[in-house]
Order: sequence, then C-alpha cells, then structure tokens
Amino acid sequence: MNNIIIRQETKEDYYNTELMTMRAFWNLHGPGCNEHFLVHILREAKEYLPELSRVAELDGKIVGAIFYSKARVVDGNTEHEILTFGPLCVEPTCFSMGIGAKLLEETIELARNSGYKGIVICGEPDYYPKHGFKTCDKFGIVHPELGNFDAFMAYPLNEGFNDVHGSFYESPEFKQCEDEEKVREFTEKFPYFKPLKLSCQWLHKERLGRISEVRKNRYKVRFWGEDLPAKLKGNFYESDAENLPVVGDYVTFQHNPIGESVILSVCERQSFLQRPDQAKTGVMQYMVANADYTFIVTSLNEDYSYNRIARYASAVIQGGSIPVVILTKSDLCSNVWPYISEVETISDKIRVHAISSLYDIGLEDLKEYFAPGKTICLLGSSGAGKSTLLNALAGEEIMKTKEIRSYDSTGRHTTTHRQLIELENGVSIIDTPGMREIGMANMEEGIDNTFSDIIELEKCCRFSDCKHETEPGCAIKAAIESGELSMERYILFKNLGAENTRNYAKKKEISKWRNVHKQFDKRNLWE
Repeated sequence: MNNIIIRQETKEDYYNTELMTMRAFWNLHGPGCNEHFLVHILREAKEYLPELSRVAELDGKIVGAIFYSKARVVDGNTEHEILTFGPLCVEPTCFSMGIGAKLLEETIELARNSGYKGIVICGEPDYYPKHGFKTCDKFGIVHPELGNFDAFMAYPLNEGFNDVHGSFYESPEFKQCEDEEKVREFTEKFPYFKPLKLSCQWLHKERLGRISEVRKNRYKVRFWGEDLPAKLKGNFYESDAENLPVVGDYVTFQHNPIGESVILSVCERQSFLQRPDQAKTGVMQYMVANADYTFIVTSLNEDYSYNRIARYASAVIQGGSIPVVILTKSDLCSNVWPYISEVETISDKIRVHAISSLYDIGLEDLKEYFAPGKTICLLGSSGAGKSTLLNALAGEEIMKTKEIRSYDSTGRHTTTHRQLIELENGVSIIDTPGMREIGMANMEEGIDNTFSDIIELEKCCRFSDCKHETEPGCAIKAAIESGELSMERYILFKNLGAENTRNYAKKKEISKWRNVHKQFDKRNLWE
C-alpha cells in the first residue's frame, strides 16, 4: 500500500479511469455495466466536485477512483445541500488491497473539512457499514422512488446533519447514464468484453470468472486475463460429476490474491459437450461448456471418417452447440467437393468448410464464426490440424505443432489437456486433446437431430411400431429403394442408436452403484 498514490484526476487520466471503472463493474449487477458512462458524463455536470474526487495510482496505473457530486434533501420548502459519491471503484485484479478504503478515508476527510453536513449514497450494504455508514431510515431521509432499503445509506460529516430530513435527489446524470443506446455507443471506445446475463447477479463478495483449465482436481479460473489457481468448495464433492466445473464454465468464486481461490458455484450453461469416457462402460466424460460453435476438425487424408464425423456431430448437437466440420489439408486433396457433399448429408444442422492452413485456402470463410464474444471449441483427432488452424487464425504461434507420421497419416498429440485461449478480438477458443474415437451414451436427442430425415421418414410408416424389415408400407424401405436414403446412412443411424442405448443403460447402472456406495460410506462414517 505504500506505493498507492491518491491524487486528483487529470484529463490525461480520463480514458484509463473509465476503462478501469468499466472493468470494475462489468457483469457485476447485470449484463455489462453503465458506470463508466456515468463517470464520463458526470464530469460535465454542474453538481460534479472535482476538488473532492480522487483517483488511486499504483506503479503508474489507475487502479481506483471515487467521484463526488452535490445532492439535495428536500422537505417541503426546505432544501439541504449534501454530498453523494459514485461510483467508488477498484480495478478488479487489485481487490483486497485496501484501495477503496484508502480512497474513502482521504476523501471523507476532505469533505468534512469543506464544511458539508453529510453524505448520502446507494451502495453495497455489506461494505459501507464497515466504514461508518448507516441506513437512511435512521436519519429520516427517504429515496423518492424506492423509500428506504439496505443499500440506501448516509454518513454524517459535521453538525447539523441530524436536522436533514426529507427526500433525496442526486444529479440528473445518474438517470441519463441508463440510456442503453448511448451506453452501447460509448462502450465501443473500449476493448470488447462479453456482457453476460446470469442468475447469480447481483454479485457482492463473490467474483465472476471462467474455467480456463482443469487437471484432475486442480482448476484455473480466468479473471481479467489472469489464470488464478482455484479449488472447489466442499459441497461440490457431494454433487454429481456433471455439476462439476469444466473448461468454458462461468463460475462464481471467492478471490484469494495470495493463494488458491475457492469456486462457489457453476453458472447456468448455454451448451455442454460430453461423451462416454470409455464406450464399453458408458461412464460419461464431461468436456466443454458454453461453446457457441464446435469445429469438428478432420484432415483430408487417412484421418477422414464419415462415421466419426457423424458421431462428433451427434454429440455436439446433443450438447447444444453448432457443429462446423473443418476439412483441413485441402491442398493434399485433388477434389474436395465429394467430401463436402458427403459430410453435408450427415445433417442439415452441419456447416462444412474445406481449408488449407498452410496455403491460406478457405480461412476467409471462417471469419463469420470469429465474432467478438463467441466461443469456439476444437474437436478432432491428433494430427488433424487443430493447432495449425488455431495458429493460422490467430496470426501467431499460440499452440505448438508436430509432424504427422507419413506411413499412416496419424498425428502425435500436441494438446494434452483442455484449455481456454482468448484472442485479442474477444473470441475464445477451447482446444481439446485429440480423440480417435467417440462413443455414444445419453445422446438420443443429438442422434435424432443429426438424422432428422430418418426420424421424419419413420413417422410416415404405416405402423407406428414398424421395425423397417418386412412390414408393408414401410417408408424407410421405400426411401432406400428409391435412392432417397442410402443404406449406409440408415445402418449408421441404427448402430449409433443401439450403442447409445447400451452405453446409457451401463451409465445408469454405474450411477446406481455409485450412489449405493456413497450411502454406504455415509452410514459407516456416522457409525
């Protein structure tokens, strides 16, 4: 704290102060924030008091700020001039350093010496009472719209504040900063941060981060560009495995700047990719959360497999992500169109691109997926070109690559664990280890959506329980005979469905015995 400098703000500080304010409040109370815009317009308000407002500087960087302005308490024809401040903010990577307390301490003394009677604010009820603030109902002061509530607080400065009663009014700028269109336009001046709407907001003591890496029971949480080591809160170990954090999950956590932070909860997921860890057991492996697009990467050599792509697509669709098949190394293939056409028959929900990262072929077509705020998961076999593709799209060597074996076109692992990578344009990439096989379990919806044409044909069969074997009026047999449906596609559909049923049954059996084992352990513990 000896390196913290508290001083008045200069015009040269404006952008950095607003950016720090934006980071401090982003996604804290709802999607995005507007406090940085409030700072911008408050400086021009007649009520603003730059002589009382201060910024905190650490090693030449703005890490905190507090902004004072005049306010009024009106009781009939009687009007009292008082102070308010807001926002009071601290750079999120500098929490728990006492910066906010130091700003409060110095500016409250300035305000007292300036002769103001008191301060009225709307602020976090868990924080300000520690610094002497009390709820306004103890002073006979009410909010004109909301009455009295825990976050509406006051701080006496000088004699006479006990005579201040009535309704509280602050600068009109506090209302003007709620103009969503103006906030959106102003926010474009700054680096892109994704606005999130989550049920955990409003956040107070806890922080919001994203899982960037998982290795056994050790986690890393991405928090404003830093990867914080973290562990799970104890009650996680009593929940099912699917409720544990995976790479891509947004989580709330208690920030510990000098040790392991503690993950408190997993926020609701927009998508969730899973697969059987081993097809023979049906045990599920929970892989990635919140991927908008999943790139199924396969090279146009011996790695290409229509069957495997269909399996990947079913898993991706089941998980709520959009499957995008990337056929890499197109420079090694004399005619890519038969492959593209074949993959497109897997599902009408699949998008297909043939590219060559080496010769920059087809990469331009992928730009539509790289919109700020989007998350892309990379799935595929080792040596399929995931790392090379990522490096080409990023314009730098983010991931190391290795040569594939020439005699069987098989790649060697370069990615050993799932990890979240953030690009400068606001796009997030989740890279995954290579998978030669992917089993089916608990993926009925994904399979049905992948083979929706077959599902629709089944509805046209004369008998609802048609087995598509010898029954008359079978729409499946008719479609195969007419060429509308290939026998290979129908067999793949049947095989994936049968595998899914077998493995899901095994998964349920394993879960049953795991629960019995847990109950047995608990009984033994109490005994």
